[in-house]
Amino acid sequence: MRKLFYEDINQTGFTATVISCEPDDKKKCYRILLDATAFFPEEGGQTADKGTLNGLPVSDVQIENDLIYHFVAEPLTIGSTVTGQVDWEQRFDFMQQHSGEHIISGLVHKHFGYNNVGFHLSVNEVTLDFDGVLTAEQLREIELLANEAVYRNLPIEISYPDKETLASLSYRSKIELNGQVRIVTIPGVDVCACCAPHTATTGAIGIIKITNCQSHRGGVRLNILCGRRALMDYNKKQDSVTAVSVALSAKQDRVAEAVLKLKDDILRQKERTNALQAQYLSMCISTLPKPSETEHAVLFVDSMDTIALRNAVNELAERYTGYCAVFSGSDTEGYQFIAGSSHADCKLLADTLRKELGAKGGGSPSMIQGSVKAAKEQIEACINGELLWN
Repeated sequence: MRKLFYEDINQTGFTATVISCEPDDKKKCYRILLDATAFFPEEGGQTADKGTLNGLPVSDVQIENDLIYHFVAEPLTIGSTVTGQVDWEQRFDFMQQHSGEHIISGLVHKHFGYNNVGFHLSVNEVTLDFDGVLTAEQLREIELLANEAVYRNLPIEISYPDKETLASLSYRSKIELNGQVRIVTIPGVDVCACCAPHTATTGAIGIIKITNCQSHRGGVRLNILCGRRALMDYNKKQDSVTAVSVALSAKQDRVAEAVLKLKDDILRQKERTNALQAQYLSMCISTLPKPSETEHAVLFVDSMDTIALRNAVNELAERYTGYCAVFSGSDTEGYQFIAGSSHADCKLLADTLRKELGAKGGGSPSMIQGSVKAAKEQIEACINGELLWN
């Protein structure tokens, strides 16, 4: 089988003869083998090319025993000539991402000695796994060097060295390789065994951006964006910065400072609100019947912070021996509730509210919380029912 993507990486249209066509029950489509293809299969951590065969969408491309199979929805006649068309936009996007990955991985290995032990390239993300930890400062250094390699527009060279040459060559490879080895070289940056298509020069990558770094299996996992993906990501984030800048009346380069200031302001307001809610709840508690007059204490208030409600319930539970509950909300919107007791089993109260009013929630014998869509009168009737107190 001729692998046209190795003969001319820019070739997207081709004709080929159908060698076999078999139904694939698992994928519910047909598995097509051609005598030549420009479709790069799923291999080396990279998702397969997309495109069409005789106008039929190619849903997947897989390689098995060095044979490349195409998956389409309808059968193609064995021995017939078909026309294939590879989706160039995805192909070139993948070339940019994969070439950018080689630059990052080569530089990390060169400067810090870490190996790329995992790689995934799909239409949604590009991830690189390294067997060592990288700091934020080190990543900035690698990112700068990577983009300098792009600016220099270095050639990306493909070679198939013989066994003697290969034995003396220092190159990166994540797996033990047999047979002919394809070497991708970026002069001064990286030498790596790789089966995937790459851009002809580093300049075609456009830009390389590291967008995330997280701990992974004793090392780190990086997310990167290259070329058009990086530009689209920049535009999206620029739109967000612009929107925040306008909303906060802050210059774009001062947005982070403005957001932190707003966060501090909100925290202070929340603390003030919590204090006022506590005062209000204390006033409401003072209007309740005395513990000598009743075992139970129930309050209905407007929507309030959960912490304030829990504090009020704890205060009531120290005074009353029965159920102490605070319902926060309204008849139209429903109520959030917290109930506690130092003597009674609150799970019985939760069961009653659930059975009688369809309440949601739960907790422990000493405290429960949840929500209920019911009117105040219904809740009071349920709580005061003989079933609950007997």
